[in-house]
Amino acid sequence: MDNIKVVVDTNIFINGIFKQDQFAQALFQLKSTNKICFVMNKEMQNELLITFCTILLEAYKRRAKKGEEVGIIPLSASLSKCLWQVREVDHIIHTDFCKADKSDNKFIDCCIDDDVKYLITQDQHINEIARTLKKSYNIDVLSPFQFYTKYKAKTL
Repeated sequence: MDNIKVVVDTNIFINGIFKQDQFAQALFQLKSTNKICFVMNKEMQNELLITFCTILLEAYKRRAKKGEEVGIIPLSASLSKCLWQVREVDHIIHTDFCKADKSDNKFIDCCIDDDVKYLITQDQHINEIARTLKKSYNIDVLSPFQFYTKYKAKTL
């Protein structure tokens, strides 16, 4: 059951690093002990880095106005740890499942490109098409809580 390939949406990284979501952080722990492997394409990596830097910059501006410091180094180290030894795949498939937010399709595409069975997200647009993804590609769309619970119960 070790080294299960998963695609993790940007929102999970942000919730784990900035909002201290315990189940997102549990995923990071599973990754750091090689129980799961994060699979990403370049578009996913770019979105994550841009989002992360934007949040850091906004936090820096807010705190600088108040004369406070921002712990950029620990936050950056958390992201770096998450991205260490990620399985990078080429973005070959270009689906159009998420019509309301086409940028979400890159996560689905990544699953298809590398035959990944678990897409971990809290995104409404992807959750809305979970049944279609299961039926068409056998991809389970799960929240961090759902994935972690199934992992611990050995029901993946």
